Amino acid sequence: MESLEFTSLPSLFFANCDRAAFKGWYHRKNGEWIHYSKGTLKQNTKALALALKSLGLKEKESVGIIAPSSPNWIIADIAIQINHAHVVPLFPNISSENFEYQSHDANIKILIINSFEELEEPLYDLLPSFSKIICIDNDSFLPANGIYWEDLLKKGSKLLADKNQSEWIKKNIKSIQPDDIFSIIYTSGSTGRPKGVELTHRNMLVQIQNIAPMFKFDTKKDSCLTILPVAHVLERMAVYFYTLSGVTVYFGDNPKNLSHILREVRPTIMIVVPRILERLYESMTTATDRAKGIKRFLIKHAIKIAKIKEPNKRFDPLYWIFNKLVYKKMREAVGGNFRMIISGSSSLNKSILRFLLNIGLPVFEGYGMTECSPVVSANCPKAIKPGSIGKPLPHLEVRIGKCNEIQVRGESVFKGYHNRPDLNANIFTEDGFYHSGDQGYFDEDGFLYFTGRIKELLKTSTGKYVSPNPIELEIIRHPLVEQALVIANDRKFVSAIIWLNPVGARRMLKPQNEDYDVENALKSPLVRDAINRHIEHVNEKLNHWEQIRKWTLVGDELTIESGLLTPTLKIRRTVAEKRYAEQIEKMYQQ
Repeated sequence: MESLEFTSLPSLFFANCDRAAFKGWYHRKNGEWIHYSKGTLKQNTKALALALKSLGLKEKESVGIIAPSSPNWIIADIAIQINHAHVVPLFPNISSENFEYQSHDANIKILIINSFEELEEPLYDLLPSFSKIICIDNDSFLPANGIYWEDLLKKGSKLLADKNQSEWIKKNIKSIQPDDIFSIIYTSGSTGRPKGVELTHRNMLVQIQNIAPMFKFDTKKDSCLTILPVAHVLERMAVYFYTLSGVTVYFGDNPKNLSHILREVRPTIMIVVPRILERLYESMTTATDRAKGIKRFLIKHAIKIAKIKEPNKRFDPLYWIFNKLVYKKMREAVGGNFRMIISGSSSLNKSILRFLLNIGLPVFEGYGMTECSPVVSANCPKAIKPGSIGKPLPHLEVRIGKCNEIQVRGESVFKGYHNRPDLNANIFTEDGFYHSGDQGYFDEDGFLYFTGRIKELLKTSTGKYVSPNPIELEIIRHPLVEQALVIANDRKFVSAIIWLNPVGARRMLKPQNEDYDVENALKSPLVRDAINRHIEHVNEKLNHWEQIRKWTLVGDELTIESGLLTPTLKIRRTVAEKRYAEQIEKMYQQ
């Protein structure tokens, strides 16, 4: 068993607050950056821990947090852990059915929200079931069982003045055991009811200790931007890794403001999901549309080279011209200071990855899952192979099992699902490896590659199996395609729902002097012919039973709020199939 530098996440957190060089954290609110000094972080966390105790929070009960990313989220996280209680991250767009199930299953007694108005209306009727609702936003409507965050901190600060209460905090932190559960994180539940992943302090601490040598930070030079929800385990793990490293952290307010935030903060480190990088790519490549003459020719050629050149091959002399006149400006548009951009959650479009690497943005892809806290493998500055998902973390054993399944064993792998003995009996092999349900392979250099999900294998009515993920990744490589959903289960052939990329469509149609709107773009022969040629090209790489026979183009916006995307911006397959059931049926009527 690996030796731990800290025995719990609270002990790690307070050790960081005691660092002389620690500069604190920042949170963007209403366009302004609010500073949380190390003293503020320490004081507010202890005050909140005592206030929660005074509200009657007991060991092994749970507190739900449904709020945007901020230092307050982490303060709440640590304060709950000090009480030996469990933290249950929740998302604002959660269905009332899943919200009720998770609250009951995890025994959530207290709910922390940002504001009442940000909750979905169907959740309102469920709020009286909690002993207390804590509202972070002082302008929020306060339900009958509510209390404002600021008032709770004042109450806790008064308690903190009592020496006995301060000793209680020290005693409780010291008595946390590494194998105690600190959080129950529910998976999306796209198939069946949500599953509560129980993670222990050891799971997270071993994880971040082993990542530290792979991604070395400089407390004087590095600054980290948090733009994803910390309710998601990848970003939450990242914040604790930043805490271990002692670097300054900036919590962004909204991914939609990313371009402004990047120029304001000029971060050196950022964790992203592929969709964010796709948006950056689009904003960079649209520079061609605004340029004219020789400048337009130069930018267009520089973009073309960056999209097709293999990153590990040397540039020709033209690179130095492109770098000075084009690539450097692209990097400056996103802060110009990046040392590491780590991409996880799903695979990144290969041509976009090539482009970003070739213009000088250091993107490192990784792979993981909530059950593994979450990272299993990652590319890093010392070991990178574009297109792979990196090498496994040093403390993990990763092997390829039956059906090319990726199987994982190690101290950052969870022990089981909350209240689910029916599942826990079958999620591990006889020798203790976790069944990931994902498919992949190792190359001769030990780099891992992801090829698909066993659980998402689709079976046609003719008995042939189709893995949708690799096909969808090929489809979305085209600039006119925002997202794709392969349909094949119990069908006689493969079809696809394709979401139009409005940026790509506008760029294609504008030179033709066509008026752009979504409906025009969906009907445009130029757009449809381009997509059809792309589908034919994709089909050339596929077995005949995997080839896309029909496709439907849709122009709906893909958002978390619409229910079509998960909080990590992945398509919700089941929801999308129901939403577009009519269009799907039409493809099979003839």
